[in-house]
Amino acid sequence: MKLDDKNKKISVTSKDVANYAKVSQATVSRVFSRQSYVKEETVKRVMDAARALGYTPNLIARSLNSRQTDLIAVVTVHFDNPFYQTLITKLSEMISALGKQMLFIQSPFESDLDEILDRVLQYQVDGVVVLSAAISSQMVDKFIQIKSPLVIFNKQFDSRYFFSVCSDNVDSGAMVAEFFVEQGYESFGYISGDMLKQTSGNRYKGYTQQLAKRGYHKCSVVNGDYSYQSGYEAILKMKKQEGGILPQAVFCANDLMAFGAMDAVRHELGLRIPQDVAFVGFDDLEQSSWEGYQLTSVAQPVDEMVEYTKNYLYKKLNSIETSGGYVLLKCNMVKRNSA
Repeated sequence: MKLDDKNKKISVTSKDVANYAKVSQATVSRVFSRQSYVKEETVKRVMDAARALGYTPNLIARSLNSRQTDLIAVVTVHFDNPFYQTLITKLSEMISALGKQMLFIQSPFESDLDEILDRVLQYQVDGVVVLSAAISSQMVDKFIQIKSPLVIFNKQFDSRYFFSVCSDNVDSGAMVAEFFVEQGYESFGYISGDMLKQTSGNRYKGYTQQLAKRGYHKCSVVNGDYSYQSGYEAILKMKKQEGGILPQAVFCANDLMAFGAMDAVRHELGLRIPQDVAFVGFDDLEQSSWEGYQLTSVAQPVDEMVEYTKNYLYKKLNSIETSGGYVLLKCNMVKRNSA
């Protein structure tokens, strides 16, 4: 044990723990780093010794020695959406299972993403997961240069250097269109997010292409911004632009906008759901099952997406050969009373 002259406190080292537990110092290091297998009996002996001596591992010193910080950064620009709040919890659990800690960063604007990622990389994180945002070609080049593992989550991004996992939004849009047609609806609307962005654009593409295949070539479109209020305002605008008559069936690019649109239809326009207007949302939020909404919604395979992310990061972090590219996963529809 070392005496800290400044604070007059005993500083317990991993060597002290090793001597107390009658194991090697390397074994103590393996127990606390969780990077390799140690017998359960030995782990208990080391942890009991650490508690008895009041030992706390110096993570900063360890990261300097190993050149690993044990941090995985998760960067998002959409934290106000409950879908991402749930997703963050699942990603945190996944990162813990890898023996790492999550460094969570939220950027209020996607335009600031490069600056945010620059700052993230200054922490020398072991990997980065970017949620539903496109990164610039300059930032791509930087990640290639420093060879940091990167996952683009919920946005399709094709690169042999990085990995992306995303729901198949074109297929999902087509699934909604087919569902509406099979239900007997004959006029259609779409409340979008930013149509210049890949996610909302691809949902619209699949939706309108499938409608056209079934002989329906008109679709009323109003842009929202994924918020409840924008959905509320969008459905009123749609009614106005369609000469006072809403389409029979409306697909909303996320559940929050669908909630707003449904409330406007019932409380401001005095219409019935689904008898007068049917709705399908996207994300299958917990609130979708509430009695006040009973929203039919497209559910993303979040657990499967997180598992793909975990497998890729595990291989990269352990120097196991793996390729980049992207994976598109099928969604499913959870049917309730709104359509």
